[in-house]
Amino acid sequence: MIGLIVARSRNNVIGKNGQIPWRIKGEQKQFKELTTGNVVVMGRKSYEEIGHPLPNRLNIIVSRSGNYEGDKLLTARSVQEAIALARDEEALRRANFEPQRNLNIYISGGYGLYKEAIPFVDKMFITEVDTLVEDGDVFFPEFNADEFEKKTGESGGDDISFIRTVYTRRVQTKKAGDKELTYRKLTEADLDTFINMRITQLTEEYTSEGREVPKNVNLAGVLKEYYLRHLADGTFVSWLALDGGEIIGTSGMSFVEKPPYFTCPTGRLGLLSSMFTNPAYRRMGIAQDLLNRVVEDARDYGCGSVWITASDMGVKLYTAYGFEHNGNFMQYRF
Repeated sequence: MIGLIVARSRNNVIGKNGQIPWRIKGEQKQFKELTTGNVVVMGRKSYEEIGHPLPNRLNIIVSRSGNYEGDKLLTARSVQEAIALARDEEALRRANFEPQRNLNIYISGGYGLYKEAIPFVDKMFITEVDTLVEDGDVFFPEFNADEFEKKTGESGGDDISFIRTVYTRRVQTKKAGDKELTYRKLTEADLDTFINMRITQLTEEYTSEGREVPKNVNLAGVLKEYYLRHLADGTFVSWLALDGGEIIGTSGMSFVEKPPYFTCPTGRLGLLSSMFTNPAYRRMGIAQDLLNRVVEDARDYGCGSVWITASDMGVKLYTAYGFEHNGNFMQYRF
């Protein structure tokens, strides 16, 4: 389970001048109870304010400049990479950490980590503190509450009271014909199935265009290495459609950067791939639903545009969605 732990004021403040802007007896008890024996992921500033690894848990520090390694201590460049490290047996041995059977991962802030993690956490443990903080300078990111089921737990506090809430992500469901499908993001556990479907898609595209699939190319291994690496650093996202427990539709978006230019001042581009639906489920709107989700992820990442080299099979879908032909697109093959 991937969780997020935070305490926020009524006006959504989580920090002021580098500090938690309240001291309430018992308010931080839940943090210790949840994270002990598990993994806690925090930003560099949060770690440096503490000054040492928290005991009896694996500490993963997200930093692009520092390198924190030691007993119960690892460094990652992103939340996604931190999650991959927490599941890497070699990394756990290096940090001298013996995991529980069911290891949970908790994101503990600050703002940037929370914002990165909200799209894929399973639960958010939010302590609502009954106070207004003036001149707060760190806020909890906005999120779509409709995506979560909220439950209220214990309360406490003296001069300032608080109440525990747990937001559990709802499974996204949608009717397609007479079926009720679920949509969720790709996980490492899905990769073998995902890769088989990607190769099936590429094979179908090749043969439909009258080309013969090269016999000396084994894509499975290099695809797995690619997806593991880019899922970890957050530069590849994928949404899946499932009927029961079976994956019946896939999508993928890779994020790349170019020097900024007039029509894309961020320099960030989304490269769309892996759009595939099981033939028995086509013409149900599933590809459109999957496309909506990865395009939204590209927008959130800051991409100025999304590119795809469309097969003949995909042109109608992408044209209807709003993609335009670029007559100057060319490629050079080695």
